[in-house]
Amino acid sequence: MGNRGRFIFGLLVIIIGLVLLLEQANIFPPISNYFWELFSIFWPLILIYFGSKLLRDKKYTSGIVLLLLGLVFLSTNLFGWNFFGVLWPVTLITIGISLLFKNELPKNERGGLSQEELTDTVIFWSSEKKITSNSFKKGDFNVAFGVLELDLSEAKVDKKGAELVINCAFGKIDIYVPKGCKIKCNESKVLGAWKCEVEKREGVAPVLEISGISILAKVEIKEH
Repeated sequence: MGNRGRFIFGLLVIIIGLVLLLEQANIFPPISNYFWELFSIFWPLILIYFGSKLLRDKKYTSGIVLLLLGLVFLSTNLFGWNFFGVLWPVTLITIGISLLFKNELPKNERGGLSQEELTDTVIFWSSEKKITSNSFKKGDFNVAFGVLELDLSEAKVDKKGAELVINCAFGKIDIYVPKGCKIKCNESKVLGAWKCEVEKREGVAPVLEISGISILAKVEIKEH
């Protein structure tokens, strides 16, 4: 979340807190019940916001996945549609989109993925990826209703650093990070978990920055 987005979100939280405080002081009429009722209907706008942000950042696959999920939840809340009845056709659309943007990743002799820049999408299945690049620069992995194990333990981060974008909705991602680099996390969570079990590596370079979002999902960053 950028500075502008963080400022707007923080201001909104302050306003909501003030309104609730004034309600408790009997200065404002009781409106908290209406607020929670509105939130229960329009919370998918959070997914739509993050999806739109990813699209603006040219992360098309993950952006479309979050955007479509948000639209599915919002439609079921507003129009009383059957969630799973809407989810299946949207899932098919998402899979088709992921196939359009998915690259075939050649393997090296050791059986690992050796490319410097990688992208993959896992939907309704589990996957294991072992990356052994000698100069890893960038990765973009998206999981929806699935499980991903991403093993970077034998990879080497590029001297200028590397970026790993992880987006997980209704699933689980385990990441095994390489040695000899500093780990920096910049995550967002929506009723999800994001846990980094890597010991602090002060004064170590280069930097592997891991960012993304966990939506009703679990992301764990570990060492072998």
